[in-house]
Amino acid sequence: MKKINVLGVGNALVDKQFLIEDSFLEDISIDKGTMGLCESNYQEELYKKLSKHYKKSEDACGGSATNTIFAASSLGSSCGFIGKVANDTNGHFYKEDLEKIGIQNNIISQGKENTGTCLIMISPDAERTMSTCLGISADLNFSDIDENLINNSEIIYLEGYLVSSDPCFETSKKIIKIGRTRNVKISISLSDPNIVKAFKSRLESWMTVPIDFLFCNFEEAKSFCESEEIESIKDSLLSVAKNIFITDGSNGAFVITKNFTKKIDGFPAKAIDTNGAGDMFAGGVLNLIAKEKTLEEAAKFGCFLASKGVETIGPRLKQEDYLKLYEKFLKIN
Repeated sequence: MKKINVLGVGNALVDKQFLIEDSFLEDISIDKGTMGLCESNYQEELYKKLSKHYKKSEDACGGSATNTIFAASSLGSSCGFIGKVANDTNGHFYKEDLEKIGIQNNIISQGKENTGTCLIMISPDAERTMSTCLGISADLNFSDIDENLINNSEIIYLEGYLVSSDPCFETSKKIIKIGRTRNVKISISLSDPNIVKAFKSRLESWMTVPIDFLFCNFEEAKSFCESEEIESIKDSLLSVAKNIFITDGSNGAFVITKNFTKKIDGFPAKAIDTNGAGDMFAGGVLNLIAKEKTLEEAAKFGCFLASKGVETIGPRLKQEDYLKLYEKFLKIN
């Protein structure tokens, strides 16, 4: 058995979260529920506007893959992370946060850019809208990586956001290629509809050989497949992935393979923040896959975990809460 159950690859970003009104998004002309990339100057001005009108919650180490790996690690999986932060205050905050729960990494790097940050604006209906400055995380090169992390992993999980940067995209292709030669299972998240629309060909190039696990929500699936029809979406996604998980908010999720399609019901929740819900779902699923549970059981727990995640502010739960929730899940199922 390899030392690392799940190795995440993604943009290392410090999240700065605000509870806002929808009118604020209208004033700054940002589409609700999307993720937009921006330069540091723009983000600084947006941060000032947010700080003037709204109270910021506690900073958190984020990035889609990091949130997923945090969940899997908290549930008992041995995890690693490949990303890049600067040798600055945010960078050390990020690295220490991973090391607290035993996530292996070598992410501190020298460079002119600062650690990446993400402004997360949470609307009254719990929808999250993000403005992201990738900073040094966009400059992830293969020379930054400890290749032993790849060699020692059972599953590699890559977030789709990586395709928006040339260095990250090229590095990710090499990680996938090396992983396959080491018999590592490859899993990918499509991450965001805007990413899919802008970089579909890059995402497809990751999956010229069908990957083992694909994670997406319905909006991302529709964008990737350029279809609204579930059967068409299924056929299209099965050409690039062996096992597919499509989340559908409070409605639950679909598990799709060539042999079956299974609808997983959602769990009731009083949602206040959907930020990180898909990441928690993936973390719960990957943890149980690493423990050789069925795809259906993994997806059901992923839905349960996400339903609890949306009831709190931020992309994560407290570390100790993950195993408590798994124990509660086992009791009711």
